[in-house]
Amino acid sequence: MNSITLISLLSMATVFAIMVGFYRWLGWTRAVEARLQASLKPVEAEVSNRPRLADRMTKRVSRMSFSERLERQLVAADSNMSVGEFIMIRLAAVLWAFVIGWFISRQPVAGLLLGIVGWVGPGMWLKIKQSKRAKAFSDQLPDMLSMLTGSLRAGYGLLYAISVIEKEMPEPMASEFGRVLKETALGYSLSDALDHLVERVQNDDLELVVTAVHIQSEVGGSLADVLETISRTIRERIQLKGQIQAMTSQQRITGMVLSAMPFLLGTVLFLMSPEYMGGILQPGWPLIIPIGATVMVICGNFLMGQMIKIDV
Repeated sequence: MNSITLISLLSMATVFAIMVGFYRWLGWTRAVEARLQASLKPVEAEVSNRPRLADRMTKRVSRMSFSERLERQLVAADSNMSVGEFIMIRLAAVLWAFVIGWFISRQPVAGLLLGIVGWVGPGMWLKIKQSKRAKAFSDQLPDMLSMLTGSLRAGYGLLYAISVIEKEMPEPMASEFGRVLKETALGYSLSDALDHLVERVQNDDLELVVTAVHIQSEVGGSLADVLETISRTIRERIQLKGQIQAMTSQQRITGMVLSAMPFLLGTVLFLMSPEYMGGILQPGWPLIIPIGATVMVICGNFLMGQMIKIDV
């Protein structure tokens, strides 16, 4: 099989995987939302309508240990992709990066290096999207508690107060509490729906709020007063976290740049002069150089992260 045939097959596989992912991304979630709002049928009725290829991929990766963690990351990032579709897109990025690196440098080593970048890229995109959504949710939490407290003091029930949050709060707070209302309409108890919310968002402050709701439902008391105290505490914590982020921003950016620079520079040099850089990958003692450099970069990045890590 010559290189042209290999490139053609990999390109076809990449385009097919990307099209399947975008098809699910654009179409499936809107259909689910419409069905939930129209008839409030169980979510399992929609699973049979997923693309067969993505469904088979999801079943295969469901046996792996990382599938549950990846699924939680996709949910926390508010991504419409399933686990199988994300793996397909990630593999397509690896294949495409490998073909580009091999085609430019005529060396498989450069293709492997770019393939690693293609594998890491979607994961970094997912983590960035997840962190942005988590930060937005955390910043909106004090305002949500103030609105919830006001509704409870006005005499409304907790379920109605949650519906007010869904209507009045911006994203992502509105959609997350909208899911709570949909789950209660599907038959879940309010406590279970709130527990599912905590699992999706993974926010310590929200977990404290849900715990207060559980305790109040069991022993009674004024939930509005408890939530007001929690809201004040969370506001102070957010202010302190902002100050810490501002003070450690230079160190965090320096760590990321110093960690990424050797790998990016090595990839560029491999693309420009693969014969020259290929010498350090020859069997023997020269392999100590890239292996030692990689280990030292990882250890230095971990050490710097621990030095600037401050729990609030």
